[in-house]
Amino acid sequence: MTVNIRMDQLQALWLRQLDHEHEDICLSHNVGLPTPIFEITDSQKIYGRWHTSSGILSLSRHLILQHSWSVVLQVLKHEMAHQLCTFLHGGATAHGVGFQEACERLGVLPEFRRPGVVVPEMVEAAAARSELSESGRKCLAKIEKLLALGRSVNEHEAALAMEKANELLAKYHLQGLEESGEHRYACVVIDRKKKKIAGYQKHICSILQEFFYVRIVLSQLYDPGRGDSFKTIELFGTRENVAIAEYCFHFLENRLALLWSANKDRFRGAVQTEKNSYFLGLLRGFSQKLREQKNSRTEEPAAAQAGALILAEEQRLAWFVGMRFPRLRRASAGGAKVYGETYREGMETGRQITLNEGIAGRNPVFGGLLSS
Repeated sequence: MTVNIRMDQLQALWLRQLDHEHEDICLSHNVGLPTPIFEITDSQKIYGRWHTSSGILSLSRHLILQHSWSVVLQVLKHEMAHQLCTFLHGGATAHGVGFQEACERLGVLPEFRRPGVVVPEMVEAAAARSELSESGRKCLAKIEKLLALGRSVNEHEAALAMEKANELLAKYHLQGLEESGEHRYACVVIDRKKKKIAGYQKHICSILQEFFYVRIVLSQLYDPGRGDSFKTIELFGTRENVAIAEYCFHFLENRLALLWSANKDRFRGAVQTEKNSYFLGLLRGFSQKLREQKNSRTEEPAAAQAGALILAEEQRLAWFVGMRFPRLRRASAGGAKVYGETYREGMETGRQITLNEGIAGRNPVFGGLLSS
């Protein structure tokens, strides 16, 4: 049942949440700042402002309603950087070196560090950074064609298509490290509006983090439209890598459901445990297949020479993740009860899975996530 909340009630919840977020940011980044007076304004021209004289931190209602809470948090951090300057420098270095140092200390992303109050143009410019590059779009188009070959009923052809697609992705990733001096990263949030992340979803996340050049954090994010927080899966990496990883997440999740629907009548144990066992087996088999392909590539001479570049990339990505989660803790998938035979059958089937749907939204069942 949908519960309708009046705007005045929502704004009261927003003010309470901003208070919590301010406290959490201070604790996470080890910064001591007094709680400001929060104000929700109706301004469409100024999305955020710190008022030095009154100690009021203002955020626009339009910002909160039109953008994700992740963006709201960056605007909040921007204004907290002004607040920090006030207490450290009396506000004299509002947008100078002191302000940039305050932004670094609070984990403000570079695109939100522009001088002046936060205006809609700054937020829109930051959002534009998530757009794919021209070379990235071309790479995705090639990967899409290769994965489309996986529709073949011939398992060898399907596996070969998967292998070549993975090889292309690996080469594109390495080429980007060699050619680009500027490493722009993005974050994609998968939010199902649930209070719990299923165990099989955590296993999918492990596959993505191991093979798709992304870092994943299981977290939670506030939903200002509902006045509540929900568990989230956050993918960090280059724009192209997070786009591919997001597609693969939805592909694997839907493929698990379809395979279970086709095979569940053959199992006689407790339904949920059988399902968990089958899912776990599928995913373990799939990861083993990808690991074999990855290991064959790492034996190539060029792979050894790329070690330093990859290590530097991992360090940069770790810095980017640390901007959002300075005290990152590893999440455990926990121990689940499984049926051995169902697990083994799922594992065998998982080794036969290929990413056989186009990335550019050809099949609505798996969601059109990317534009070609």
